[in-house]
Amino acid sequence: MGFFASSGILNQRGFFSAPVSAAPAPSGIPVASAASVVIGNAGAGNNGTYVKKVPQQVLIDAGGVKLYANIAGACYLIDKGDNTANILFSPNAEAWDDPIEGSPQFGTPFGNWKLGYVYYEGGDVSSWSFTQIATNPSSDSTYIPTSGWSPSITITAA
Repeated sequence: MGFFASSGILNQRGFFSAPVSAAPAPSGIPVASAASVVIGNAGAGNNGTYVKKVPQQVLIDAGGVKLYANIAGACYLIDKGDNTANILFSPNAEAWDDPIEGSPQFGTPFGNWKLGYVYYEGGDVSSWSFTQIATNPSSDSTYIPTSGWSPSITITAA
């Protein structure tokens, strides 16, 4: 019993129970209270203050062709003009081509946090495109992770 006594405890029935560790506390910036975030070290033209967009708000208006935030998640956006924007997508955020009858665009929801460059390609086959800038493995849509980004970027509350 000496070995087990130092590694855990005996329960009421006399059986060994290993210590239970508490779940890690959520970390990062709470989405519920963050109206904007500041992103840095993301490369030229990608740094700055990103403003929160919520479901059914227009993300980008490409001359009447609009991209909307839809369903549950939050998006943070910095408008680049000329039918483009940088968008930080929460794991459950969806970007739709129509707020009610549309469909998710470029693979959203991603299931984890992603920062990317979004643009509209007109022409023969018009479509929205997404180019990834950075990703984070966190699937917690209630907190914006401030570490663990690949490649490494900084995110702080504005």
